[in-house]
Amino acid sequence: GYATGMVGKWHLGINEELSDDGAHLPSKRGFDYVGVNLPFTNVWECDTTKELYAKGPNRTLCFLYDGDEIVQQPMQFEHMTENLVADWRHFLAERRTEPNRPFFFYFSFPHVHSAQFASSAFLGKSMRGLYGDNINEMAWAVGEVLDSIRSADIAEETLVVLMSDHGPHVELCLNGGSTAGLKGGKSNSYEGGFRIPFVAWQPGSIEAGRVSHEVVSSMDIYRTFLERNKCAAADAIRPQKHLDGANIWNELRGAETEGQLAKKRPIVYYCNTHLMAVRIGRFKVHFKTSPIFINETAAQTLANWCPGGKPKDDWYVSQKCPDEELIVHDPPLVFDLDADPFEMYPFTPSEKTDAIRHKASVFIGEHRSSIIQVKQQLGKYNTSLLPCCDPPACQCDKLGRRKDGVKSADMKRFDKMAERQGILEAEENMLGELIDEAAQTVHKNRAAHRRQKLHRQRRTTDSEERSFEEAQLLNWFNW
Repeated sequence: GYATGMVGKWHLGINEELSDDGAHLPSKRGFDYVGVNLPFTNVWECDTTKELYAKGPNRTLCFLYDGDEIVQQPMQFEHMTENLVADWRHFLAERRTEPNRPFFFYFSFPHVHSAQFASSAFLGKSMRGLYGDNINEMAWAVGEVLDSIRSADIAEETLVVLMSDHGPHVELCLNGGSTAGLKGGKSNSYEGGFRIPFVAWQPGSIEAGRVSHEVVSSMDIYRTFLERNKCAAADAIRPQKHLDGANIWNELRGAETEGQLAKKRPIVYYCNTHLMAVRIGRFKVHFKTSPIFINETAAQTLANWCPGGKPKDDWYVSQKCPDEELIVHDPPLVFDLDADPFEMYPFTPSEKTDAIRHKASVFIGEHRSSIIQVKQQLGKYNTSLLPCCDPPACQCDKLGRRKDGVKSADMKRFDKMAERQGILEAEENMLGELIDEAAQTVHKNRAAHRRQKLHRQRRTTDSEERSFEEAQLLNWFNW
């Protein structure tokens, strides 16, 4: 089979019965290698600057794991991105010892979440303030990953996908990103909440610079990976259940006529258990909607919610879609997203409108019949299961900077250069050798690595500050 690894934000559960059983951690969900990770998430209360959250950081909610072990509470951000990249490098180095074994790696960025951050090398360097600094640091990490794949000479065999998990959190004002005019944002079913950037990279298979107007679902990625790497032995043990996504390999390669993907499968929009809308081809049918932050009336209160463009709180107009906040549309609203991507002008009554609604209703019936009920995991928040490092203090830092003796004189010199000039150009070969040597030292013993992480600066130039607005998830699959 293929090797699996992950770093970064998890947010899919931690413990089940005890505060340290780790029943829902990544290692229990199929990942062979797990580096530095945020098993909960990066919430507002984790702000270490006290500029966003004066009482922060909250140790109860803000902790960092390395593998299955809690190693930092509260978590610190100064070297987090470097550590995530370092762990990816370690995973890649291990893979090079098994060159014929394919791999999947999930790099889940904690960037541009509520408690935004930037290391000293990026802080204050962007015209967009802390949000831009955070984006640029993430873009640097993306560049490091791509460079390492090229250096390993596996670029043509490795598919890299960069995407987000939702639209911008517009209630965070200038710290929340932009929908580029699309209605809504994170937590609702308008296009501003779901339509996000999607970048795919594989030299030799995916044409550089090609832009597609197809709408891809993250569920398409799973089906694409599955059908590109079939495993009859696994299917015999656990037969594959119904899949909602489509195989998009031909779309990624540009081998499919544009417009065909939308015909392969509709896209369903949920908020919690509420089925809010469905997109069939170019048409979107809204059965329910929830309130949005930036609308015709909210514009008059932006000064109150966003003084000077800064958020007053980490909040949503409507996040969890309780029944009392939902607006039920009977008949459902219908929009043509090709002609009206901003969802401003619903169709008027007509035979065409009725036919679109009927087609959507028929699909919804088929969709619901394919759903298999499982044990509900959400809504069971139990504070007694929260992890605690070195109880009862619930405070530790096992990722402190390594002793000076471990850092080479060249690396110290590079740190001083970075302090004086910010993001600098440095000779690629020298830094590459230093970083590779340091990474090998750190990862010789995994147990020791759990308590000491190598923090290092990597050459970064202005040209490397590639800004992918709102992109938070980086996945790559080596075929």
